Amino acid sequence: MSSAPAKTDTNIVDLCVPLLLHPDDLVQRQATLVLMTTLGTRAFTLLRRRLSDSDARIRCEAEQALRSLERHSGQPADYRPFRGMHIECLGAFRVYISNHELFPQDWAQTNSSRAGARKVQSVLAYLMHCGNRGASSEDLLAAVWGTDGNHSALARTLSALRRTIERFGGVELAERALLYTGDRYILSPAVYTSDVHMFSQSLHIAEQTEDEHDLATAAPMYRNACALYSGNYMATIGITADDVDERRTDLLNGFLNALERQAEHAWREGDDERCIALCRTGLKFDPSDEHLMLWLLRCLARQRRNHEMVRAYFRYLRSSGVSPDDDDPVVRWMHAYR
Repeated sequence: MSSAPAKTDTNIVDLCVPLLLHPDDLVQRQATLVLMTTLGTRAFTLLRRRLSDSDARIRCEAEQALRSLERHSGQPADYRPFRGMHIECLGAFRVYISNHELFPQDWAQTNSSRAGARKVQSVLAYLMHCGNRGASSEDLLAAVWGTDGNHSALARTLSALRRTIERFGGVELAERALLYTGDRYILSPAVYTSDVHMFSQSLHIAEQTEDEHDLATAAPMYRNACALYSGNYMATIGITADDVDERRTDLLNGFLNALERQAEHAWREGDDERCIALCRTGLKFDPSDEHLMLWLLRCLARQRRNHEMVRAYFRYLRSSGVSPDDDDPVVRWMHAYR
């Protein structure tokens, strides 16, 4: 986690807040476009942090700006000030304690032992991943240190993590957050929120809505879920564990499925450009996704963009290792089209 990009993000929000409060809707929409293009849903997090500011004027402006951003972006906003901890591990790993975002120097300042700051973050991330079931000493050592760790290093790292939570959240929060019971360490889910939970919950609501109603009703909900997916799960954290890899794959598949459902909806609505954009977004994560590739090819064919279609098809063959003669859905579609 680097403090320089974070300060740049804050500066962008500083510049955009007056524009979000401007009486002209066009100005508000332009500010929303800037924030969502440069920061994505992190813009909501940065504005929400201001809801706990000691200055009443800043709190009021932050709430108004959140309402404007919510209205023009179509993304839901949370108007509750941060309490406890908030952990982001889709894409960049970020931790908020109370209303403070932890930067590299924050981890280092509370780390008077020899525990490395990156190890402290990795232990926190793995405990969050384990949830209520917690992790044994052996689990933590294997996931964070591999074959190089020992119990003394783990004890130092856990102590450094507790001190970090105490410094920014107080002794009571640290005591409620880090538990040791039945030979297992637990980061209590009662004291933190996470972007992973928000994404999973939003995706579940979208899927349930489609099951109970139809795709048209669920499409905006799929869109909201996708906006919360900033990158692959714990991609920047040094953890070696099969269950983390499996969770990463499951979350990515959920994201790709949500994009595919939106792509089908866009296709039905005749919005080929949006369908193409959705497919290309997903294919950056997984170039061999056959469902997204099929919607991309259909759109390109409907627009008679044959050269782009052929290039996309051959990229799919290279990335998936599929032969033009294989019994593959994309290959079959291409043969039928020709």
